[in-house]
Amino acid sequence: MQANTVNNNYGISVQDAEHICLKLIEEKFASHSVEAYRVAKERFEEFAFNYLKTLTERSPQAIENLSDPGIQSAILEAEEGFAKTGDENLGQILVEMLVKRTSETRRDVRQLALNEAIATAQKLATKHIDALSLLFFLRRVQVNSPTLSDFLQHTKALLEPACESFAQFSESDAQYLEATGCVVRTIGSISWPDAMKDKYPGYFHKGVSKDETPAVDQILQDATKGYDVFRPSWHDPDMIRVDAVTQDQARELAGSAGLDREALASLMTSYPLPAAQITEMFTAAIPALGPVLERWPTVGFESLEISLTGIAIGHANFKKSVGNVFNAEIDIWIN
Repeated sequence: MQANTVNNNYGISVQDAEHICLKLIEEKFASHSVEAYRVAKERFEEFAFNYLKTLTERSPQAIENLSDPGIQSAILEAEEGFAKTGDENLGQILVEMLVKRTSETRRDVRQLALNEAIATAQKLATKHIDALSLLFFLRRVQVNSPTLSDFLQHTKALLEPACESFAQFSESDAQYLEATGCVVRTIGSISWPDAMKDKYPGYFHKGVSKDETPAVDQILQDATKGYDVFRPSWHDPDMIRVDAVTQDQARELAGSAGLDREALASLMTSYPLPAAQITEMFTAAIPALGPVLERWPTVGFESLEISLTGIAIGHANFKKSVGNVFNAEIDIWIN
């Protein structure tokens, strides 16, 4: 009661915030027919409730920012998008981005990217938004798991919700995403298996034999006593692998063991698994990903890079779809 009294006297209360949200959109739809206005009113009241509920749970201090014209403009944009479509998935994604936008009072690239993403998301179908999450994962997300099986389980939890709609994705959809500014086409291209090998060489390394590889013998001799830089291969128990997942981790391990950093990092990328084996590994662990990997090159996704707008939408879709499995903030990618 005391907190509510303070808010009423000195700042914006939740009731004030609700009034602001509803007043903004009511004026926008006042000229519509009675039935259209009734449907829209139900939708923007639902959206305002979900938005303010999420905002008070995550960032209650940001309610004060609702007096900012820029934030009011973003609220109106999001409410209008949901009022027009009634798409519950879109509504959750818009709430996710709008809550973050409400905390962004400085005019910088993150604020601008969120503004653009809120305006753009309502122009996309579910398959477009899911495709952005898949591309976001491939290009920008780093999964940190201690074992290969953990990595595949974590990846399955992340990607499975976004896979189903990709069956309807076409080359025209990819071109449409370009037109909206969510993706850009690059000169080069990279396949799903190659992207995985580049990001996680430790998971997709055949392994080496210390008896047949002079470089391994030299590393074993040079390593500081007490540092075991090798482990049994994930794929062949008779082989060994560098005890790291990424090249940066291999360099850190080499530094701790008193070894040449680049020699160890180079060794873990020298014997990668064939692309077909990597694809088979993913589809065995994540059956829903099979159709995605089949269609990925045919719709031109191997040469697409995700933009900041696409990152904001793909990130919000992950937060909406998989909950605590993906709890990273957008600040990691847009700063």
